[in-house]
Amino acid sequence: MAIVATATSTSTTAASLAATCMTPATPADIAAASTPTATSTTSAQVPVVQAADALLKYTEKRRDSQAATNLLADDVEAVYLTITAKKMPTHSRHKPYRIPLRVPVVTESSSVCLITKNNTEAHVETLKNLNIPQIKEIITLYQLKTEFKAYEARRLLLSTHELFLTDDRVVKSLPELLGVKFFKNKKLPAPVNLLAKDLEREVAKALSCTYYRSANGTSSTLKVGSSAMSAVQLADNIEAAMGFVPKCIEKGWDNIQSIGIKTGTSLTLPIYNALPNPAGVIDATISTATKVSGKATKEAAEEQPAKAATPAKKSKKSLLSREKAETPAATKKNAAVAPKRRATKA
Repeated sequence: MAIVATATSTSTTAASLAATCMTPATPADIAAASTPTATSTTSAQVPVVQAADALLKYTEKRRDSQAATNLLADDVEAVYLTITAKKMPTHSRHKPYRIPLRVPVVTESSSVCLITKNNTEAHVETLKNLNIPQIKEIITLYQLKTEFKAYEARRLLLSTHELFLTDDRVVKSLPELLGVKFFKNKKLPAPVNLLAKDLEREVAKALSCTYYRSANGTSSTLKVGSSAMSAVQLADNIEAAMGFVPKCIEKGWDNIQSIGIKTGTSLTLPIYNALPNPAGVIDATISTATKVSGKATKEAAEEQPAKAATPAKKSKKSLLSREKAETPAATKKNAAVAPKRRATKA
């Protein structure tokens, strides 16, 4: 009974999300930067502002319905852009792509942790003196290996900060040190050049961007906003990300199957979907049929010489007739020999 109820709830949720934003749209409804240029597919698109507004309304309704029962629920939820590729990437990349957003995801009240390779007191003091109020904690790589080696310490660190920045020289070694929890919560540290001349500007620039990490599979996500933003602000960030993400994926728009938006607790609301080109499907069908017929013709041609080389088998009927014909003659011969043997005995 519980399974049926869950299935009904899921279908209702999907319907409520899509109800207000499934009106067909032209490519002009999405920014010029994010308009696909693929020629092998056509696309079904939804106006980004409508999709953002529908997701925010759903999030608000869900939060209000759970307010009485879940007192510890977060008031603000992160909004993610989900990208599904048609084919898996042929190579991996440890360093994430930096994507500038029109409305920064990190606000002045956000908590940011900075991980540095250099553990000298002078360097740490320089970072503390930066005029960036979002940086609440600075950790050296040595501290991460010793003080935060325990699972509980790393879990507490994960829940304390919204964003993690790190020295770009150690970005490859951090996933192993931080553990899988940071990866699942999409909080792997973003790289920043801590050797830059204008260090304050470099860190501020890193805080104004979001980060796209190449996935090992076909699905990937990146943070583009929060439920505290308006639909227009969220749509601006989504369009900015959609204009940049195809550059990070092999073959660009030709390899993108779908794009959607979601929160950490909602279903994915699609805003772009690549559809097969009927002409391409017909060409593929003809090509497959040609290959099959060609293979059959080749097999038939190979069988004919084989049949010619193999001698014809004698039928069972002819062999039986021959045996029957030989049997009376053998019987007469044996009968003639028998009296001679008796006479010799006598």
